[in-house]
Amino acid sequence: MIFEVFSDEALRLCANLDQRHDAWTAAVRNLDALPSSMYWVTKDGRDYLTVKPRAGDHGKSQGARSSETEARFTAYQAQRAAARAALAETKAALLDTIRSYRGHRLPMAAYRPAAILRELDVQGLLGNDLLVVGTNAFAAYEIEAGARFSAGIADETDDFDLSWCRGSRVSLSTASDRPLGSSLMRVLKAVDASFAINKGRPYQALDRSGYEVELLVAPSIFRTLPENEVFEPLPVSQEQEWLLQGRVVRHVVVSRDLKSCPICAPDPRWMALHKLWLAAKPERKATKRPKDRKQGEALLDLVRERMPISYPLDVDFVLDLPDELRPLFDAWAASRGFMPGKADGSLLR
Repeated sequence: MIFEVFSDEALRLCANLDQRHDAWTAAVRNLDALPSSMYWVTKDGRDYLTVKPRAGDHGKSQGARSSETEARFTAYQAQRAAARAALAETKAALLDTIRSYRGHRLPMAAYRPAAILRELDVQGLLGNDLLVVGTNAFAAYEIEAGARFSAGIADETDDFDLSWCRGSRVSLSTASDRPLGSSLMRVLKAVDASFAINKGRPYQALDRSGYEVELLVAPSIFRTLPENEVFEPLPVSQEQEWLLQGRVVRHVVVSRDLKSCPICAPDPRWMALHKLWLAAKPERKATKRPKDRKQGEALLDLVRERMPISYPLDVDFVLDLPDELRPLFDAWAASRGFMPGKADGSLLR
């Protein structure tokens, strides 16, 4: 397969987009960490400092006016002003990079998954608890490779799959006792209040338009799902274990409504073989199999040509493949005349 290679300027923009999105996300988190409001309430002739932790909460008294409460109020005003200024500054820099990114015809994401991914990132769930799987991950692979797939390979479908990764070795969180954050459903509700669990498929949520978000989980980490998560994924998807192998890809792209879209996706080698396995799965919808096969083959081609060092298709990788995936890799390699090399980069003879 022939890929369209990105220019040096395009790669520079991709790196800048990553940095500026992360700066904006940090600014959002800093502002969100502050109380939503702090003000004085007069009662029985005395002023009391009152705080609302979040918009919509009831105000809680922090004590009568005194030198201590006045100092706290003054400090809060200064912190909030600084946090708002930082957010405005990082947003302006991010928007400037987004405009340049768009002009270079770099990979774009659909607006609905992008909105969910931004909120997951702000809440600290993306990469720590959840990975993007399926076609929505392919834009990140293009950025990692510095090249674009041919038309049609990375076209999204009208659904969105997320894979639970907390407790696995690919989770970006290194603390095993990291506090539980917001649930996936809370994030979805923050993006669109119409999201609700599909009663016929409790591992799936739908919005009012029928847009689907599915939560998948590997059996080995099913126990790490938070108690407050209302999704009920089935712990029988053994193939999800494959997507917890290797090394995660993380990049930021731009959505079609011109906002940033962070993506944390599984190792492209394992994703490619997972796609080829889906294409051969008897239970898979016949209408989806051809695209699965094309995507799997194209992604392995991209890894071979553009990521040979970061994601090597060497003997060590092949020997780690389960029995279900080894024949699929062998068939792809035979069709390309490809011979896996040793871990030191030399070819086997």
